[in-house]
Amino acid sequence: MNADLFERARTAYRAGDYSTAAQMFSACKAATEVAGEVDHLRGNSLMKLGYARDAAQAYAMALNDAAYGKRGALLTNEGKALAAIGDHEGAVRCFTEATQDGSYATPYKAQLGLGRSLLVLNRVAEAGTAFRQAAIDGTNPAPATALAQLGDCFVKLGRPGDAIESYRTAIDFAGPRDDVRSINAGLGTAYAAANRPTEAVECFRKATADGLYQLTDEQAEANNRAQDALDAAAAQNAMAPATNQAPALDNTVDPLDPLGKSGTLMPDPNDTGFFKLTEAEMIQEDKRQMKVRRKHRHTGLKIFIVILLLVLIAAGGLAFAYTRGFGLPSQQDALTGLIDAAANDGDTDAYLAPGLSEAAKASIVSSIPEGATATIINMDQSMTESTALVTVELPMGGTPQYDVTFARSANHIGWAVSSFDLHYDDSSAANGDASDANATDGTDSGSATDNDQGSADNNNASDTEANTPATDDATDAA
Repeated sequence: MNADLFERARTAYRAGDYSTAAQMFSACKAATEVAGEVDHLRGNSLMKLGYARDAAQAYAMALNDAAYGKRGALLTNEGKALAAIGDHEGAVRCFTEATQDGSYATPYKAQLGLGRSLLVLNRVAEAGTAFRQAAIDGTNPAPATALAQLGDCFVKLGRPGDAIESYRTAIDFAGPRDDVRSINAGLGTAYAAANRPTEAVECFRKATADGLYQLTDEQAEANNRAQDALDAAAAQNAMAPATNQAPALDNTVDPLDPLGKSGTLMPDPNDTGFFKLTEAEMIQEDKRQMKVRRKHRHTGLKIFIVILLLVLIAAGGLAFAYTRGFGLPSQQDALTGLIDAAANDGDTDAYLAPGLSEAAKASIVSSIPEGATATIINMDQSMTESTALVTVELPMGGTPQYDVTFARSANHIGWAVSSFDLHYDDSSAANGDASDANATDGTDSGSATDNDQGSADNNNASDTEANTPATDDATDAA
């Protein structure tokens, strides 16, 4: 097989150029060479182009590659191709064999194809069984189509009550891709067959309300019968004396209550094999019916609205907290984590603002006293930046204060430290000058004269300037 040509064919297939893809798939291998994937994709391309007969042959060739697998999908595709050219007997054989492949992930597709071909062959009971299996298949994301076609089978079998149940359930499960107009038209046919003209006319009205759907000949005939029955009943009621009018019959039937008003709505288990349920199928059917009842009560909508309101309230609260400076980790957590990481040679970058240079990070880490415990005593918070006054308790005593600035961390949710500086104020600066002067000349300031004190202040100023580098070196060492 020509691998390069095969990849080019796959590229054309993905791009929707099915004509080029089909030609390349044919050219990339010899006619007698077995290559399941090549023939599978070639068959798909031919089906897209409308060459169903050639596609069926391609799928048959792909089935010869036992190593390729995907037998159920290939048989289903071959069945669709054969049905497209009118070979429904062959299609039934392919679809039936596909349903027997235990590894086939979507057997409902084979059941749907099988039911349609059986219906064309007028094997209505068998077709109904196939449609029912497709409807209860757990892998079927849209059972409405199968339920509607099951209703068609019930109408043809003269069982309008069961058909009504199938159509109404199909409407309950109808999705955006399902044609609800067609289902309503089928339901109208079932109501007409059940001699319930009022409901029949209403269903036909819904089906044709937008002017897009055209009734089939059979549906149009049922609509005319129902309308004639209503006209005849109206004329008879107008001519009959008021005292002789019989009370109106309640024709309302709940298809979800087969043991109540519906009476014998559910068919006999021995009749046509439609409802021979296993225990697992009965559990699944109960769950499905519960979903329908919940949908009728709008419970799901109510739950959705409550959850939506709770989510909106929570989102609003989080947004307000974020603008007020709250975050995870908080400012205190980020500060504590930085001090612990610095003391234990941990990853300090996790607690430092992401925009800092390496020199700035190193300066902050070297400014942190060893073994210190920091506590925020005052903080000014905003959404993106916070400034705090921090008291640091040293192991040997002393509680210096620092000005710490916080910025949002890399995830924009928590906080990280962006600066860590000693705190200075006017009183502490004056006290510092006096202490330095006393320490320099060894004189008690309380016994000095005013003139002596002035000289001491001048001397202290000089001593302070001289001692500043030593103080900075001591801080770096700490």
